[in-house]
Amino acid sequence: MTAVVRIAPAEGGLLRVITPPPGDGGPAPSVLDPAPGVDVAVLEVAGGLLTWSVLALDAVPVAVLDDVDLAQEWVWAVYGEQVALALADDTVTESAPEQPEPVEVAVLPALPALVASARQLAFAHWAARWWPASVIDDIPPLDARLLDREIGDLTEECDLLFAGEETADSSPPDGPDAESAAVEEPPRATDYALAAGPAAGTGTAGPAGAGGLTLARGTGGSDWRRCPPGLVDASERAVSWEVVRAAARTTVSVSVVAAPGPAAVPRELAPRATVRGAADPLDLALRRVDDAWLGDAPFDTVRTGDPAPGGGGLAVDIYLPGFGTPRPHDRPDNGAAAAAEVRARIRALVRSRLARATGEDGDRDGDGDSAPGPLLRTEIAAATAETDF
Repeated sequence: MTAVVRIAPAEGGLLRVITPPPGDGGPAPSVLDPAPGVDVAVLEVAGGLLTWSVLALDAVPVAVLDDVDLAQEWVWAVYGEQVALALADDTVTESAPEQPEPVEVAVLPALPALVASARQLAFAHWAARWWPASVIDDIPPLDARLLDREIGDLTEECDLLFAGEETADSSPPDGPDAESAAVEEPPRATDYALAAGPAAGTGTAGPAGAGGLTLARGTGGSDWRRCPPGLVDASERAVSWEVVRAAARTTVSVSVVAAPGPAAVPRELAPRATVRGAADPLDLALRRVDDAWLGDAPFDTVRTGDPAPGGGGLAVDIYLPGFGTPRPHDRPDNGAAAAAEVRARIRALVRSRLARATGEDGDRDGDGDSAPGPLLRTEIAAATAETDF
């Protein structure tokens, strides 16, 4: 069945959007959505941005265009000549007194191989940011340097999409000082990695828990948008908290399993924890102890705030200051269940791809129904490496 897309103006006619009609899962994601999704792969191209959901990579991408003339260099290749012509015709409606109705056009890519490479490149960029590496969930991390090189190779394959524009250099630093360069240069999300393991035995309660009374405890995950990759474990069980009463003092302690990876991060990039449910939200500094981030503080149990999702009484939000600053509606109790479901689907996708890499489902090249297209070389290396995973 031939796919179709709709061409419509956006932002008062300043942009043009090429999007497939809404499917069973709702509208396809785009950079115009009010909140970023952790499943959205974004590729910056000449004249605009392309987006896919990694949960539906075989779908037609959404294009948000701010320079139609420049984008025409590749629209014909990705969407087909009919879409390119309709897009050119659509620009004449800018002076129309009323908003024109969206135009539906059949998608017949002139260069399917370019579309496949673009999809692969977008997924590689997504993996650099959102790959859910986890000791707890047995998901190995990706080699950042290998992934950088692969992004560089795919960028060259997709040169038409960039219409001669300069693209970011994806080559990793070489030489004996390469490891220190990753820390001394301006921080990048792909530079942050930590040695991983289960939560330390000195973990949640700490000294306050020795001989004390445990009043409450719980576990949960973190909002992936609040921390760069490689800082904390991506599992829904990576965060644990405990309220302990000992020596006439009540303390709340938080433990977060560190993410897997080979290197350390600067002290100033240590995450913090916000504990909601006390009289006022508590903000805890976390310190690295073995394979976990730990923090504790006095806790007021006389007055409590709003209950946490699921009725646990407390909600713990892990974040890196200044990274992924939330909007007012991004409270832990807003859409927490839906966000956790998306994260669970991403883990299932990643496990499926890793199984393909080891040949467990017999579809490493992506010819079957489990996932479109070939795997990244980086995924194969991670799946087949001899590690504790």
